[in-house]
Amino acid sequence: MLNRCFCGGDVKIEMAEYVLMKGKKTVVYKNVPTYVCQKCGAKYYDTEVLDKLLKKEERKSLFGLIKA
Repeated sequence: MLNRCFCGGDVKIEMAEYVLMKGKKTVVYKNVPTYVCQKCGAKYYDTEVLDKLLKKEERKSLFGLIKA
């Protein structure tokens, strides 16, 4: 778990948006658990969470729901 940001601020988990862009396509995920610095506002995402989101997009692509 991330406790401090590079700026020295405290980091807390909040629900935020994650924007995934590929070419002309943009997908916005809402309510993604995000580490947010309380001092500078920097956002960090857990790799496990991002892996799940990316795999979800890959599955959509495999079934022809997304055109790259």
